[in-house]
Amino acid sequence: MSKRTDATRALLITLALAVATPAVAIPAFARKYGTSCLTCHTVYPKLTPFGEAFRRNGYRFPGVDSDKIKAEQVALGQESNKKTFPSTVWPASIPTAVPLSVGANGTGFVNPKHSSAGKAANGASVQLGGLAAEGHLWAGASLDDTITTWAEVTFADGGADVEHAQILFNDLLGPAHSVNVVVGHGFPTISQFGAHSSYLADALIPTVPVTAIYQADTDPWTLVDNYTGVEVNGVLGGRFDYALGVNAGKQAVSASTDNVYGHLGFKLGGLSLDGESSAGGEDALRPWAEDSLGAYVFGYQANTRFDEGAGAVVGNDVATVYGGGARGQLGSAELNVGYYSEAHKRGGGAGAKVTASVAYGELSYVVYPWMVPAIRVTSATLKPQGGASVSDLHIAPGVAFAIRPNVKLVVVANFESASGFPSVAGAPVAWQGGAGDWIPLQIAPPASGKTKLNEFENVGLFLAWAM
Repeated sequence: MSKRTDATRALLITLALAVATPAVAIPAFARKYGTSCLTCHTVYPKLTPFGEAFRRNGYRFPGVDSDKIKAEQVALGQESNKKTFPSTVWPASIPTAVPLSVGANGTGFVNPKHSSAGKAANGASVQLGGLAAEGHLWAGASLDDTITTWAEVTFADGGADVEHAQILFNDLLGPAHSVNVVVGHGFPTISQFGAHSSYLADALIPTVPVTAIYQADTDPWTLVDNYTGVEVNGVLGGRFDYALGVNAGKQAVSASTDNVYGHLGFKLGGLSLDGESSAGGEDALRPWAEDSLGAYVFGYQANTRFDEGAGAVVGNDVATVYGGGARGQLGSAELNVGYYSEAHKRGGGAGAKVTASVAYGELSYVVYPWMVPAIRVTSATLKPQGGASVSDLHIAPGVAFAIRPNVKLVVVANFESASGFPSVAGAPVAWQGGAGDWIPLQIAPPASGKTKLNEFENVGLFLAWAM
């Protein structure tokens, strides 16, 4: 296959970038504290400033966490055991009720007849079969004022998948919130905000599955995904945050855990990063609103080994990523922006280098606590070694609705502008969101050698609930 063909296979990745299944919150924590989901969320899983502080604190309330717990607890040992430690085991506690929550989510689409999405769906104008595509089981509980556990298992047609399973050790050294350790399977902390901190997409930071796009790997490493590892993070002085971690990444072939990452950030104004203080007046009727500016930078190096072809082992694809982002809030208005560059040494397989440049922005306004209009823009450009660049611009206006605090509906329109898009046997090819899932479309290629496509893709309907 020519380098030109390999290069052009990287286009029309709208669905991979922004149309993803919404993740959900952990209602077990609402029961633990006897409070509403709206204490930490607007339209979940989007977090309020207090919800972000709760997440950074290891899923604990500011101050002394046990003072805020409303659910009855069972003591695992006596308080006096602390005085006789290490001759006795340090005491802990668990809830009397099993701290489990359940939920489901899915996606439907309304496709214009002549769009690439409609053609890929064999002409189906309405697709509702995926509105209940996944089921979830969550668990979350604190063992004492410094240790928290939480986990998530997702059920779909392909079986069950442990998406998260972490234990968080908080306040290990120094001032409160300054040194925490997270062990287990979950998202690396590369942003100052929660991974799902978007009203219209699954992830705040969009990702591009480079090695899958170039058909080098069917289970690609991406920047935002769940990996198993150890992370040290914390908040310093209420206004600066950091994280350093190592994880196993994605390994189709056995390899050492040598993926490393880190991030640094700061916040001006509004509620402090740890929720212990505020730089302005708080409005109890608008817990999502504040005047603030937060910014962060991050770096990530991932080493992935995978089979190429008939079991031939490919050397490490080393991906080096540098980027950053910012969030500005003015009352109920919020703007998120970010950019990163991701360079793969073997992203195209057979030693071919590929560089991806990704930028995003999302502007939202909380009109009512149950209705949030927003617009999201994502741009991705991929440059393979020795080949031509290809790019995709995705614009998605939409509205997120909290039908109830634990039921959400998001309606999103998808517009796309693709440049340099590929063709197979004269038919353009569209990326449909799965590894290696390129679909030849039965539409005529652009006339006069044009390599640009602008179209209204579809309207996405995202429904989710949790209890």
